[in-house]
Amino acid sequence: MGCSAKTKWILNTSIPFSCIAAGLSGLTHIRAKKKEEVTVLSTTDPFSEVALLSIPENTSITLLPRYIVAVRQNINRPLFISRHWRVFSLHAWLTLQFRYLVFHGPVSIAVKGGRGVRVELAEEGRSLNPATTLGFSAGLRYESRRCETFYAYLSGQKPLLNDSFPGPNGYYIYEEMPHQGKGGVMNRNMEGLLDAMLKPFGI
Repeated sequence: MGCSAKTKWILNTSIPFSCIAAGLSGLTHIRAKKKEEVTVLSTTDPFSEVALLSIPENTSITLLPRYIVAVRQNINRPLFISRHWRVFSLHAWLTLQFRYLVFHGPVSIAVKGGRGVRVELAEEGRSLNPATTLGFSAGLRYESRRCETFYAYLSGQKPLLNDSFPGPNGYYIYEEMPHQGKGGVMNRNMEGLLDAMLKPFGI
């Protein structure tokens, strides 16, 4: 009740088209002069849960912006996002993702995920379904590994390539269950086509 609210048309003016494509436009901008509590939750999807990622000073994470639902930032330190292209990387061609958006601290970002969001220490890395990957520490290697058995890929149970993030002092972020499109087959096919178009740009 002690906050002022207004419309913020674009989350970050340095990447306006990416923000519009990720649904980060027409936002509610809340400013507090003193410490206030703000509740963020999903009101339309019963399977989505929200988690708050705290990014300290001098650290950064690579994140898919379409999973962002809120950003908490200092009035004197607005959110800084850098763009990184990996056109000449074999991994980029395997995953068909050529641009990565890196979010720099200090900032806190609320993200949503199916059945919840998990953050785990990378260490030696583990195979992860790419459909569940939300982001990872910017200093980690991003690799692809073939799924455990080729039959799982042929039968449509798993993708051919899994994500892996080996490296010390880093974390990877993923949702418990991949998002399932709502509606009929046509709607799901359209969502899949849109995701495929946005993936090369890290959205």
